[in-house]
Amino acid sequence: MYMTPWSLQPVVKYEIYDPDTDTEENALNTITFGFNYFFNDWTRLQMNYLYKAEEGNEEANDEILMQLQVKF
Repeated sequence: MYMTPWSLQPVVKYEIYDPDTDTEENALNTITFGFNYFFNDWTRLQMNYLYKAEEGNEEANDEILMQLQVKF
């Protein structure tokens, strides 16, 4: 993550999960693209797009996630 002068933090993350390493083509690769926007020191908005790529049998299960975090 990198903080820009506009209170915006771009986010990129790569994950891989292979539940059975003895079997071919069953790994799940997830790439997350998103950003965090800071309204002030107590409020943050997070928006993420999760691209999920299954080896072998591709499914339409990508996600868009949004979260608002407020500190009291």
